[in-house]
Amino acid sequence: MAVDLAKRHGTRLHVLHLTTALELALFEDKPLSQKHISAEVCLHHLLFDDRDYPSLGNLIKCNPAIKSQTDRDALRQALLSNRLDVIGSDHAPHTWGEKQRPYTQAPSGLPLVQHALPALLELVADDVLPITTLVAKTSHRVADLFAIPDRGYLREGYWADLVLIKSEPDGVAVSQHPILSQCGWTPFAQHRFRYSVSTTLVSGQIAWHANRLHDSCQGLPLRFMR
Repeated sequence: MAVDLAKRHGTRLHVLHLTTALELALFEDKPLSQKHISAEVCLHHLLFDDRDYPSLGNLIKCNPAIKSQTDRDALRQALLSNRLDVIGSDHAPHTWGEKQRPYTQAPSGLPLVQHALPALLELVADDVLPITTLVAKTSHRVADLFAIPDRGYLREGYWADLVLIKSEPDGVAVSQHPILSQCGWTPFAQHRFRYSVSTTLVSGQIAWHANRLHDSCQGLPLRFMR
């Protein structure tokens, strides 16, 4: 209904958290600059599917829910075109105790920020997504979509928001490193990632380096021109 209203009235619309193959038909496969209606997919809908519920249960309960392998694969394929414009991380750090409640009482959402990039880079390692597509959908297109000045690209005069990644041929077990989120758990606890984050710079300041957070790094408010 929202898409239909936006089409009829020529209104800009951005739709979050697509989860099914069926929804993809609502969106056009053309460059973002030519669109009035855009769409986002979250990383957990690209990485998990309903086969993960027996082992992870409430830990991957979210709203909208993680769907079938067919849906997951369709979302991945749509990223290779212009049908899906950006990848979102989402982040809902509910406590371990809250997630252990019965299914109907457990809150929806999961902590994702710390492991978002290494998890998405697994799609690159598996030749599901080119690295250029991942960069575009997590950085370039985000800045384009919301018209965020001086961000989202490696360009002279832009703010230095950078992540340096390191290849880990033998894989790095998530369990070997502390969970930085205050909730103390991650749905990726049993995973091994083939890339790790070496350094993170925010607005030209070091935020993470040598496995240490730099609390002196302070972000700046983003300006949105749209």
